[in-house]
Amino acid sequence: MKHPDDGSNREIGEGYALVSVGITFALTLAGFTLGGFWLDGRLKTLPLFTLVGMVAGTALGGFWLWQRIGKRPRDGGRTDAPR
Repeated sequence: MKHPDDGSNREIGEGYALVSVGITFALTLAGFTLGGFWLDGRLKTLPLFTLVGMVAGTALGGFWLWQRIGKRPRDGGRTDAPR
């Protein structure tokens, strides 16, 4: 017997999409911060490039996040949403 499509698979997919966006933002921020920390260690300028990396990671990750979230349909992609 086949189960009716209640949309639960779509909700799981949307959840995974949001988790991947959060992980990407966190990895971008951490990568730029650690890169700045490494550069500070090489140039003996602590905390200059660590802070620059943190700001750059937040800005680039936030821009990517804004672009990614902005592409989602406002009604969650449902075809039965009221107009």
